[in-house]
Amino acid sequence: MKYFTLFILISLALLVLAACGEPAPPLPPPEVQWVENPEAPTVTAPPPTVEINTPDEPDVEEQQAPPVFFFKIGDTVVDLNEDITYVINAAGEPIGVLELPSCAFEGMDRVFRYPGADLYTYPVGDDDFVYNIAFFDDSIRTAEGGIRLGSSLQAVLDAYGNDYSLDTGMYTFTRGLTVLEFLVDDDTVIGITYRFLVDI
Repeated sequence: MKYFTLFILISLALLVLAACGEPAPPLPPPEVQWVENPEAPTVTAPPPTVEINTPDEPDVEEQQAPPVFFFKIGDTVVDLNEDITYVINAAGEPIGVLELPSCAFEGMDRVFRYPGADLYTYPVGDDDFVYNIAFFDDSIRTAEGGIRLGSSLQAVLDAYGNDYSLDTGMYTFTRGLTVLEFLVDDDTVIGITYRFLVDI
């Protein structure tokens, strides 16, 4: 009877200790075989191998964006398919704006006139994007080759090479989704147009 009473008291004491947050004594993991010789060496498992997957570095060609034609208003670079708001914020207000209902898009087509060139835009929601730039005098030059109205055909070929298509005096150079066209008459440039190949 006294052993039973002692067992009850010990059990109660353990419950009180557990309730007070005292850690319970650790239990040996299952299937542990004890060795009688404490001098026996213990074998520790090697640390797990962690594989770090690093993406392959892209080729230099993949890092470079495809070449495109671009236009400049003063020091401001204007990319084709650029939001006209960026152009206005960077280059200042245009000389004038012409607008008319778009026959290909919902909204208004607009023409923003800057010194020497007209920037034609197409609407996407409330925004306008540049898809066509046409020179109207010889006060400006192309950003890449320095060609202006009145330049010679040879100057165009020297600047842009021979990779062009020719149709009725129009020399068309293509880079990605951008096009640069030179209308030539009597070996003289009489028209210059940048175009973005809009998917209508």
